[in-house]
Amino acid sequence: MLSEVYAHVLPETSPYRLNHLKKDHGLVFGSNIKSDPRLLWTLPDLESKDYTYITASTFFARRRQRRYVRHVLAFVCDFDTPQGTTTEDILDLYHAAGLPMPELIITTATPGHYQAWNILSEPLRIHHDILLAKVSKIHEAMVEALEADPCAVGVERWVRRPTMSNIVYTDTYSRTTWEELSMWYEARRPIKASQEMKPKVIYIGTLLATPAGKRIQESVAEKGERNRWAYGLGLCLWDAGIPTQEIHTKLHAWNKDIKEPLPMAEIEKIYRSVIAGRHHASPRVLSSITGLSAQIKGWYKWAKPRDRRRDHIQEVEADIIADLQQHKIVIETQKVWSERLGVAYRTLKEALSVLRQEGIIEAQTSRGKYAQSSYSLSGGYLNSLTYTNLPVAAGAEIIFSGGILKGHTAISPLKGTLSFSKEHSTRSGNDEVWVIGENPLKEESSGCG
Repeated sequence: MLSEVYAHVLPETSPYRLNHLKKDHGLVFGSNIKSDPRLLWTLPDLESKDYTYITASTFFARRRQRRYVRHVLAFVCDFDTPQGTTTEDILDLYHAAGLPMPELIITTATPGHYQAWNILSEPLRIHHDILLAKVSKIHEAMVEALEADPCAVGVERWVRRPTMSNIVYTDTYSRTTWEELSMWYEARRPIKASQEMKPKVIYIGTLLATPAGKRIQESVAEKGERNRWAYGLGLCLWDAGIPTQEIHTKLHAWNKDIKEPLPMAEIEKIYRSVIAGRHHASPRVLSSITGLSAQIKGWYKWAKPRDRRRDHIQEVEADIIADLQQHKIVIETQKVWSERLGVAYRTLKEALSVLRQEGIIEAQTSRGKYAQSSYSLSGGYLNSLTYTNLPVAAGAEIIFSGGILKGHTAISPLKGTLSFSKEHSTRSGNDEVWVIGENPLKEESSGCG
């Protein structure tokens, strides 16, 4: 069993040097006493040395810490169940939680206590901290769903070495895949509430306006609490935006008025710590110092409904078109372009996608290591602007009234002969506005034989 699980991550021989280890190999820790870890460099060492505890992960350093994990070989859960619990009961817990069944269950020295192993089909290589964090979250979620020992969480921890005497259940024909555990975790993880449904809190005032903030400004500190009061007062003043010189003056004035003042050097030390900006005033700590409430009053502002908001994408599209009209062509990354226009990067990408689908802009991408994309307005869009701005034909400015049509263009003049009826004219002061009347030529032509 051990040789099958650890064969891909432990070499047959090793120079016993970390810098000579291959990237696909790592160290395994073993020990008879948890406080006395020993390194296991090779697979023969793991099989020959009869240690009580080992690790179900490999490491790339001589420290058994989570940040040094290189491979995860199995997810092991501890069960501190009552005496009389059987392996079937453990398997029922996995079935109820919807988890893949464990391939190995071993018993510990305490009756009723078990360790269940989900052995991965392939060792999971930890390439970055994000993956390591997800591994820890999945292990924690497994322990919570199975109601296992909540203190036994972490792929870097000790597990009991499987032997012929402590193995009570084994499945040699199946293995758990990382994808199965990831899908189980994603399905179980609660969906975050939409940001649109969360109210926005508008706070009024600062901590100095709260009952605790008002109390800490009073010179009533007793001996033994003077340093906490002085530091809390300084942080409240700092967070409120009080000038540093005024903070210095207020601290010394406050110290002078208390019953037993602190030494001036101690106040200067507190002042330097405050203006360093490493800490901020905590409502919880301020409340514990004064015994009064430090809750800042506020009111909730709910987000506007979607139909009442401005269409931000259309505004960005207009900015993109105006920028291309000014520069003719843009040759820069989308991230630089978004920073220059002062819009969000993802919003710019979405707006560019819409404009390309509508045929308003064209994009060309070169090839090679230093490839860049160039953006410009499409010929069809520029032609549409040209036809829209054509000059009006002479003498056609007053065909229609009311601003509906100011005249026909020179490229597509109105055909036929227009005549106007005097009866259909309207007068407004000295101006005479003509509207279209019936064509009398049409009646004359119909009367001729």
